Amino acid sequence: MPHLTMLGVKPDLVLLVVVSWSLLRGAGEGMIWALIGGIGLDLVSGAAFGTSTVALVILSLVAGLAELSVFRTHIALPLMATLIATLAYGLFFLLLLQMRGASIAWTDSLVKLVLPSTLLNVLLSPLVYKALYWLHCRTGPEEMAW
Repeated sequence: MPHLTMLGVKPDLVLLVVVSWSLLRGAGEGMIWALIGGIGLDLVSGAAFGTSTVALVILSLVAGLAELSVFRTHIALPLMATLIATLAYGLFFLLLLQMRGASIAWTDSLVKLVLPSTLLNVLLSPLVYKALYWLHCRTGPEEMAW
């Protein structure tokens, strides 16, 4: 999605898929996609290897807790989960970078990267969630109405 940018920020498709799948199928399956996507991101990222993987696995575990929610089919769940997950991912990623010795300009990073990325991810989350919901219904053990 290199052409879809807002304020110089690209959507985080891996994060959107991991959060949506974790909401639909639980933390176990979400963590599998977090591992696969995180390793892929770590291979092409300039950050220390494992940074994306660790952040995504933790987020999939937390998002998977909402799988049992009675609001799982309501659009507010993926919106809120994406909002919280993107903010947490951005902050956790920056913290991991700082712990590894990188100099982080926290205010600039939050204003120019984390917040615009959060907004873009929240706007795209219904599309990703709906697509994965369709896949979940076709491959899952239960049928749900949305």
